[in-house]
Amino acid sequence: MKRLLTAVLATATLALAACGSGGSAADDGPVDLSTVTLKVGDQAGIQQALVEASGALQGAPYKVEWAQFPAAAPVLEALRGKAVDIGVAGDAPTLTALSSTDDIKIVAATKVPQQYGLSVIVPKDSPIRSVADLKGRTVSPTTQGSVGHYLLLQALKEAGLTDSDVTISFLQPVDAAAAMSSGAIDAWSTWDPYTAVAEQEQGARVLRGPDGLAPGLTFLDANTDALEDAGKKQAMQDFISRYGKAVQWAADHPAENAAIYTKLTQRPAAVADLMSQRANRSLVPLDQALVGEIQTVADNYEAFGVLRKKVEVSEAVQDLSPAAVS
Repeated sequence: MKRLLTAVLATATLALAACGSGGSAADDGPVDLSTVTLKVGDQAGIQQALVEASGALQGAPYKVEWAQFPAAAPVLEALRGKAVDIGVAGDAPTLTALSSTDDIKIVAATKVPQQYGLSVIVPKDSPIRSVADLKGRTVSPTTQGSVGHYLLLQALKEAGLTDSDVTISFLQPVDAAAAMSSGAIDAWSTWDPYTAVAEQEQGARVLRGPDGLAPGLTFLDANTDALEDAGKKQAMQDFISRYGKAVQWAADHPAENAAIYTKLTQRPAAVADLMSQRANRSLVPLDQALVGEIQTVADNYEAFGVLRKKVEVSEAVQDLSPAAVS
């Protein structure tokens, strides 16, 4: 599993027909997309499995290079450092990054209609039965500024506690999994595929899910220099449109999606099946209502003392979704 969670680069050369996204892509003038390589940051192979299973990127001119990372923080660091052009990250880590850099923009968003694998989990035999029982205990919210961190802070607040009532241990997913298995931590706040693995392989129990505490948003974030490149911008617009079709395909074909994920990542089928059951989402417009929802998360995170400075979400959005550029 450690090998699978280490950053791995897999290159898929995909022919593609020109994008009919229109809008600002057309304003940039014609570009020979066969000369463009779009570098996409992914976490644990999930998005690569999705687009390969759906066939959404079959057919035309630009190349895609997939770069795999264990969590959102290194994806965002890669975006900031121009190692990738566009990448997938949750709302909380994106906002954490935006509080310290102007080199990243939110360019698209997906949302789950029902909440997903983001959860605070405990070992199956743990005496802990509620979030209030975490007082005095050691908890890993995975990495600092992650969706796991946000969920933990929200759950503690709901239970009348603060982060000072627990010992927080920031750990990478592989290390957190080992720590919970050995008893070095009492609880772990994390997301799929890590929750699915812990539930299926260790019998971990969900202490608190994200319902009512986290909005279930995932972003496609882009490097600002890549957005200034006409070819990469057009490729990103097309990629986002096709990615939207891929997530819809996954909702319509959960068994096939799970099978491809199992084959690509070599994870157990039970893990992939559980993820498929609760990961259905759709591309949503970055309209005023959604920007307001994201701003609420940013304001909460600022109040928790996690963000380095206030984030004005409206200034960090450049919507490249199909509705915005048609």
